[in-house]
Amino acid sequence: MKINKTLIGLILLSIVGTLMVYQSLPDTIPIHWNFNGEVDNTGSKSMAFFTAVLPLLIYLLMKVAPKIDPKKASYDKHMGSYTIVAIAITVLLIGLHWVALIAALGYDINMGMFVKAGVGILFIVIGNLMPQFRHNYFVGIRMPWTLASEENWRKTHRFGGYAFVLMGIVFFIAAFFQTEISGFLSFGALIIAMLAIAVYSYMEFSKERKHT
Repeated sequence: MKINKTLIGLILLSIVGTLMVYQSLPDTIPIHWNFNGEVDNTGSKSMAFFTAVLPLLIYLLMKVAPKIDPKKASYDKHMGSYTIVAIAITVLLIGLHWVALIAALGYDINMGMFVKAGVGILFIVIGNLMPQFRHNYFVGIRMPWTLASEENWRKTHRFGGYAFVLMGIVFFIAAFFQTEISGFLSFGALIIAMLAIAVYSYMEFSKERKHT
């Protein structure tokens, strides 16, 4: 994966911007929100540096991963999709970092709405690209059955793509509800999607084993 200079520039701009507003931050800032968008943990304002640098760390990690993956040849077949996912995750982290900073500065921000909407869009992007992921150890649905069989990997990621898109749609819609049902919808969609993918993958594994 080639270094995306525009994305690196955006990350550095975000870090510089964080330095500029740092003195205006209160000594204690919110660092975690629950599914209902309520602050459930706070920390020192120095955490703002960590969340500012985190997108860069994640992006660099995703750049290195294909080089150390034992199945690195697979990335040649899905590098385009992998690159889009890396960019989407990095942009989401930058966006959430700044929404959190704005909330810390005292502005009335519904963090839960931004998190669910952002994660929902990310799930939709990943779901659309998931069927293109080839057998590897770093990206995709990594379960005992998918890692043991390339055929199981292919079928599970095709099914998982639909599951992720549907889950992303639920997350995005739930973002605009201001009640506890928003959290239940998001968490419920996540649990159901993960269980459905795991059950489907195991069932396909069982079918393969019967035919061997």
